Amino acid sequence: MSPKDEIESELQRLHDFGFLLENESVSDIRNNLHSTEIWADVFWRRRKNHASRSDPEIQFIFDNNPKTILEIGTAYGRVLNKIAVENEKQANKAKLFGIEICKHCKKYFQDYSKTNSLLEDCSIYFDDFLKTKDVFQKQFDVIVLPMNTFPSFPISMLKDLFLAVRKHLNPKGLWLFSTYKPKTTDKNYNSENLPENHNGELLVELSEDIIAGEHYQFPAIKKDYGMQAITYSTYNRLTREYKLKEREIYRNIREFINPDNLKKIISDNDFHIEFIDTSSHSAVYCLSKT
Repeated sequence: MSPKDEIESELQRLHDFGFLLENESVSDIRNNLHSTEIWADVFWRRRKNHASRSDPEIQFIFDNNPKTILEIGTAYGRVLNKIAVENEKQANKAKLFGIEICKHCKKYFQDYSKTNSLLEDCSIYFDDFLKTKDVFQKQFDVIVLPMNTFPSFPISMLKDLFLAVRKHLNPKGLWLFSTYKPKTTDKNYNSENLPENHNGELLVELSEDIIAGEHYQFPAIKKDYGMQAITYSTYNRLTREYKLKEREIYRNIREFINPDNLKKIISDNDFHIEFIDTSSHSAVYCLSKT
């Protein structure tokens, strides 16, 4: 089945479920959620729920006394601020950097910095890490990809991700990223890990438009490397009187790679695993260049 046919089949099922409006079709589906204005607005409005979130990568960042640290996917700055707080405790403080693909997050980073002043000393780039020229070939002692963001990179993009990290990582530098853990004892993802799921959210800010989100995750698809989960999200921007101003539909793919397959991908891309920590809700990988 071609990719277009796959999407047509998914849309038919979504129409049958009542998830899509009658006239919505393939031409209405977008794949660029994480670079859009509505995503910046949604992520910002989730910040209170994010406030208590633990980030297991941070405990390992300062193990080798880094001088420079880059966070990939900084958004409005929540994780980078936590890194900055830990940085203040170090005898020799590192220079902190962040990069974020969504340029619409810039205003929220500025707002968050007003109440988290340590961010004012961080250098932030709003650009695509895989393509950026803004960092001018800078190399970093530590590169961090937090918040289980790794599965958001399709398998087809992993080579580009590893190449970009290699380009910007110092010869003796470390790359830390986190990913979801299988819930089974055999270290494999299966359909029980990634079932069908339907949920929604209502995001409200005083004096701002209301955003209503609805999400439908299809049952995961078994792949040679693990599982693939396809989720559709609709975001509806409403006036304070609940009149529809904007509606967007996004298709998002997450790749869940079995640990043994991920180890092979890491090796094939010329990285070495320094350690894997599975003591938290995530699996944290620490890699170095070979």
